[in-house]
Amino acid sequence: MTAHPRLLIAALGCAQIVSWGTLYYGFSLFVLPMASELGWSLTRMNGALSLGLLVAGACAYPVGAFIDRHGGRALMTAGSIAAALLLIVWSQVTTWIAFYLVWFALGACLAAVLYEPVFVVLTQLFGAQARRAITALTLIAGFASTVMVPAIELLLGHIHWRSVLLVLALLNLVVCVPVHGLLLPRSPPAHATPAAAPDLARTVLHAHLRNPVFWGLALWFTAYAGTGTGLIFQLVPYLKAQGVETALMLGAIALIGPSQVAGRLLLMGLGERADLVVVGAITTSAMPLAVVILALAPPTAPWLALFACLYGAANGVTTILRGAVPPEWLGRDEIGRVMGALGAPMLIVSALAPLAAAALWSATGSGTLMLAAIAAFACVGMGGFWWAALHQLRARRSDRRVA
Repeated sequence: MTAHPRLLIAALGCAQIVSWGTLYYGFSLFVLPMASELGWSLTRMNGALSLGLLVAGACAYPVGAFIDRHGGRALMTAGSIAAALLLIVWSQVTTWIAFYLVWFALGACLAAVLYEPVFVVLTQLFGAQARRAITALTLIAGFASTVMVPAIELLLGHIHWRSVLLVLALLNLVVCVPVHGLLLPRSPPAHATPAAAPDLARTVLHAHLRNPVFWGLALWFTAYAGTGTGLIFQLVPYLKAQGVETALMLGAIALIGPSQVAGRLLLMGLGERADLVVVGAITTSAMPLAVVILALAPPTAPWLALFACLYGAANGVTTILRGAVPPEWLGRDEIGRVMGALGAPMLIVSALAPLAAAALWSATGSGTLMLAAIAAFACVGMGGFWWAALHQLRARRSDRRVA
């Protein structure tokens, strides 16, 4: 390892704040100033982000396979450099075709620098101790929206949006590139499971594809991603449609971030004592419950606060589980490929869920019906978790009998 573990995790967390803030959370802040200047519709502009997420999903598996064989340094460094260059190109666009081309390329950057690749890197570096490292990383990175959204909004209030994009490009160059290029090892460490030959790697993946635990996790993580993006992109319009005052609405939304951090802190405090089956059971139940509360309870401060706390805590803990559960339940062999295979449908559904939720609301005229569909999707994810957990427990009992 090229850096002290705590320094490495702190630095990677800061890089994640910049990557998430500049490449994902900041997108919505540029929509209105760009639409005002260029005359593009909001639907057309949001389609660019959906395109980027679809490309990220398509790139997830090859990114994981590359990290299995070569480690994360080269890929994540290249991803951060490319992201900076593409933000510069974005600052110069004048046509929507150029804008979509930029986001087509940025989709590959998303796959190379966000959570999934860094989870694989931490699993390679820390092995059986990766859960604590992943928890610490997500605890830091969980402040991405809290830090970057107000910072970008402040910049947009003082300088032109094109200049703000240049500032974000500079952040990627001065924060992310050095972290990925200097602190990550050149190749997977010696104690990590060595990358298998191509034929053996395919054999390992095919074995996972016959494992019901894999398919349960895939269903859980994919439904979780669709629930999150389907809900969060419609949350403000829904609350406005319910007549919620702006101050109350913003206060409820502001609770989500601290609730994410609280959930992660609790999990960090429990450490290895936390049984992943128990933690997953709680979080997968909390997610649909939060959506049901939003849909059926009166939009008053106590109920909105309860929704925000449940949703935020469940979302924060599930992010950790995305990185911790696959290596513990499926093993660490070819973990990059496994994470890529699990991440691809997540990113694709993340791109499509907001469009599907908006279309359902538009077609039915009922925000409550839209939330009911989202809650049902969350229940599908809960079912996927229990399918995986039951088969994992069965395998654990079988191993004990053999021992």
